[in-house]
Amino acid sequence: MMRTLLAKALGTSGTPPMSQPHETLTPVALQRDPYCGTYVSPEISFPLEQSGQVLHFCSAECRARYQSNAKRAASA
Repeated sequence: MMRTLLAKALGTSGTPPMSQPHETLTPVALQRDPYCGTYVSPEISFPLEQSGQVLHFCSAECRARYQSNAKRAASA
């Protein structure tokens, strides 16, 4: 009732203003870092192409450690 009286006094209809349409966002599938297991967005990852497959890492450090471990495994 108070809202109605206030709306009449101010000359407004009492209905809330229409909100702006929200931008529709599409979800991005997260990729799992093969070294540490952290999930990371491909948009901000540190990619590495290996055997025709792109691997996504959370940091340059994880990517470097993965590469050094892969080299050690290949030489063993």
